[in-house]
Amino acid sequence: MQRNKRILMVSHCILNQNTVIEDEARAEGAVLSAVEWALKEGYGFLQLPCPEFTFLGLNRPSMTYEQYNTPEYRKHCREILMPVLHQAEEYITNGYEIVGLLGIQSSPSCDPTRGIFMEELAAMFAEKGIELKKLWYLPDTSSPTFKSGEHFVK
Repeated sequence: MQRNKRILMVSHCILNQNTVIEDEARAEGAVLSAVEWALKEGYGFLQLPCPEFTFLGLNRPSMTYEQYNTPEYRKHCREILMPVLHQAEEYITNGYEIVGLLGIQSSPSCDPTRGIFMEELAAMFAEKGIELKKLWYLPDTSSPTFKSGEHFVK
């Protein structure tokens, strides 16, 4: 079978809600509406690491953007993003397209418009001349249903 060579970068918890802090999970496992949409589009997944999980563990407290906005956390984000950047570069070198990014609305780390992790990702990709053409987000509701036409930043 011929590959379509289109890759969607996805916030970790869209594919694995088990990394979300207690009482804030939006699905039992993966967020089905987002996964089904991406599969129908023919996208392959590049699952991003969860920066909050890798920084503070599973039993971490709920924290705000301001609380995560520290030099130590930003450094951690950049460190765990290095393998992602290398993967993206390898895909691009071999004719693949990074079609965009699917993040989490209102997340202090993974909101595509105001998340610390996403800010660091965008900066690192920009440093390498990699454009994030499209940004989508999972809406901030207790039972989100992802709709690509509505939950689109750019």
